[in-house]
Amino acid sequence: MMKKHIKYIMPFFAFLLLLGCTEEDNTVDKVFQDTVYGAILRTTETISASYNAFDPTSIFSIMLEEQDEEMGDLLESVDVYISFEDNQGDAVDNSTSETLLVNIPASEFTTGDNGLPVVSFERSLAEAASAAGLSESDYSGGDRFIYRMVLNLTDGRSYTNTDYGGTVSSSSFFRSPLIYYVGVNCTPLTPVSGTYNVDLQDSYGDGWNGASISVTIDGVTEDYTLDSGSAGSFSVTVPEDTEELSFVFNSGDWDSEITFQIYAPNGDLASEQGPSPGVGEIPLSICPD
Repeated sequence: MMKKHIKYIMPFFAFLLLLGCTEEDNTVDKVFQDTVYGAILRTTETISASYNAFDPTSIFSIMLEEQDEEMGDLLESVDVYISFEDNQGDAVDNSTSETLLVNIPASEFTTGDNGLPVVSFERSLAEAASAAGLSESDYSGGDRFIYRMVLNLTDGRSYTNTDYGGTVSSSSFFRSPLIYYVGVNCTPLTPVSGTYNVDLQDSYGDGWNGASISVTIDGVTEDYTLDSGSAGSFSVTVPEDTEELSFVFNSGDWDSEITFQIYAPNGDLASEQGPSPGVGEIPLSICPD
């Protein structure tokens, strides 16, 4: 247990690691004798980082670990605030100002593997929208919910995202941003019927060199590629009763030259990939009209 304590508290006391004991140590002690140590709320795991506009039960879920100079004994509570950012660019702005969502007292934390207080935080899209005073028609793909946290200590001190520099907020060890931007995407739960248009490009102008896009509709697969030249296109019609639909990118010899766009039946851009598109199934974002 002592090794774990040392491992996770060391960042707070790194300056105490002096080489040897000399007379100069007294000077250093005087310089730091009034130093006050802070506290952090680490993100130890991100379980789900976005919402799906088609699924009100989709969740934002993270695990948090609190650290302070007293091994968590200074923890009093965590305030969680929520706001909403409308990024649709239309005439209606549904953005909301920040409001207190919940206060998580120290009693709701448990002791984690490192001997420090840990807690999970989770909210569904439906819960987030309700807290922000929104209905399902008020949000869509590209919007985002913002969760801001305030870490409160028993001695009256509090910390939020503006109190930390980049080393604490975004480093691989600390991961303590105290603010989370949770985007809304539009991943259909069932296939959207209609005609999909796909535009293909090759920056060198010699085709896709073996790469292709496989489209599967209810178990039947068709492969499409750019045999030559710098641009091409194809269309796929998905019947109304389709149960399975997937677009898959298959790698070729020069993927760094490849880009493509997939347009949904409503004309919206459902996916844009490349250069060097990810190999495998292509995620489609098709937001409600």
